[in-house]
Amino acid sequence: MKILSIDTASNICGVSILEDTNLICKLDQDTGRTHSENLMPMIQQAFKQANLTLKEIDLLVCDKGPGSFTGIRIGIATIKAFHDSLAIPCVGANSLESLAYSIKKEGFIASIIDCKNDNCYFALYELKSTKYKEIIPPTANTITNALNACKETCSNASTITFVGDSCEIHKDLILSKFENSTLATSENNLLNSYCVGLAGLNQFRQNKSEDILPLYLKKPQAQRQLEEKNKNIEITSMTLEDLNQIADILASDFDTFWNYDILKEELNAENSKYWIAKTGQEIVGFAGIKIMVDQADIMNIVVKKSHRNQGIGSLLLKQLINVSKELNLASITLEVMEENYPAIHLYRNLGFKQIGIRKNYYQDKNGLIMCNRDVSFCTYKKEQQ
Repeated sequence: MKILSIDTASNICGVSILEDTNLICKLDQDTGRTHSENLMPMIQQAFKQANLTLKEIDLLVCDKGPGSFTGIRIGIATIKAFHDSLAIPCVGANSLESLAYSIKKEGFIASIIDCKNDNCYFALYELKSTKYKEIIPPTANTITNALNACKETCSNASTITFVGDSCEIHKDLILSKFENSTLATSENNLLNSYCVGLAGLNQFRQNKSEDILPLYLKKPQAQRQLEEKNKNIEITSMTLEDLNQIADILASDFDTFWNYDILKEELNAENSKYWIAKTGQEIVGFAGIKIMVDQADIMNIVVKKSHRNQGIGSLLLKQLINVSKELNLASITLEVMEENYPAIHLYRNLGFKQIGIRKNYYQDKNGLIMCNRDVSFCTYKKEQQ
């Protein structure tokens, strides 16, 4: 079995071609996380050195993380593109297991990747009779907690091998806690595409193939900051009193064609449901759906101009989706201007797919029809238009 393995989860951009467990070609370079520029040329170079083409590859493998958020997405997107074009089986191997595959000494193997401020990604494996067994699954924790968990699990072990860049950073701490420990060499502490390929092959042989999704053990810093900012945002059902509160600023602060009279009519309709987003006593957004039989149509998602790009629209949309699920509705649909790229990105991230186009729905701009949940129902709706 010929395998193309790529690794973009760290500063190293790596490409390897394997014949089962035998290495044919390996190109691993520290490209400074410019993987989007270097990955495809390196793949072409690897195929040239191996005298092979993509059509001769039997399995595609990539590192799914944890690691660089951007790098992981680049690797997964590349492998999925190859998979979609030629229907080649593909798997994702996690970074911590891949590091363990660089160790050939039997016993416990602790994979630890540094993620700054005395935090790390950590997993524990056991190598026995050439087979790697996961003992503690990948997790994000402090280095102290990770080592304590390792010590508790391996209390009776004669030896334990530590691998990963965090082992060099916290070398003294590890040696003080584990007298019989072995530290991997500097070369083995770096992620490499060959070991990613070995881990992926093992997963494939165990019939663990699945859709490759990024393994994010920690949320991106920007997302954590946004969640911290939004923890005081309250989502509640909209009342007429709420509507009266924002009546005078609807056109100026919310920039929407939904005026007071229309919203009041919608709010009083039995088949309409509306919610507001509040921070303190200030209403900073609102959204609503209209229920028709077993389908919900999103009527609007509006955020105050001063509070846009802060995740409030996402909170409101999640509320609409959750309510639709609670009501056991078959689908939830919406229209969005085809040039409203931020909104379209948000909808796609939350499971909406385009099912049609309404020409000139927004004056001279087309509206995209998007749907979440029941695709068959949405297809039927599209065919009737």
